[in-house]
Amino acid sequence: MPMFDPITRRLRRLFEVLDSDQDGFVTWSDHRRIVEAYAAGYGLAWDDDRIRALEKAYWALWLGLLTQSEPGREQLDQDEFVAAQRAVGYDAHRPELLENLAEAVFRIMDTQGDKRVSRDEFAAYLSVWGVSGEEAPVVFERLDLDRDAYISQREIARSLRAFHLHNDDLNTPGGIFLGVH
Repeated sequence: MPMFDPITRRLRRLFEVLDSDQDGFVTWSDHRRIVEAYAAGYGLAWDDDRIRALEKAYWALWLGLLTQSEPGREQLDQDEFVAAQRAVGYDAHRPELLENLAEAVFRIMDTQGDKRVSRDEFAAYLSVWGVSGEEAPVVFERLDLDRDAYISQREIARSLRAFHLHNDDLNTPGGIFLGVH
């Protein structure tokens, strides 16, 4: 079995998470299932501005991934997906793809509307994804980069970028915002 660097391993894991029908391809429908999980987990309607923003962010990310493949493609196999995700992470001309996703995720997580995510809000977020409460403090500490006891939108954006770019840690916590845990 080939050995992959941590970024490739994380992106391959993301592919496995997104390919929920296990057909060997990721499509827009697979991305939309993540949005559906947010809506269901938070009890938000499809016309809620937060869900619409999340869907728009995932749609833009999906289109960004497709621009990295052959024209006319509507699905990506694992190798194409990993290459496209790496390109999106490195694309200094399109930083808004991950920034918009971070903003949309943050808006959903910030249930109190105070422009910060508390430990309780983060624990609620993890429960949406079926992550045990005992893991919450450890992941929270890794995400709270400025140690102010809250997670900011900027910290979510940085963790998403780290998921795509940092080669030093297989378990970069940014994956939690993409469904990888």
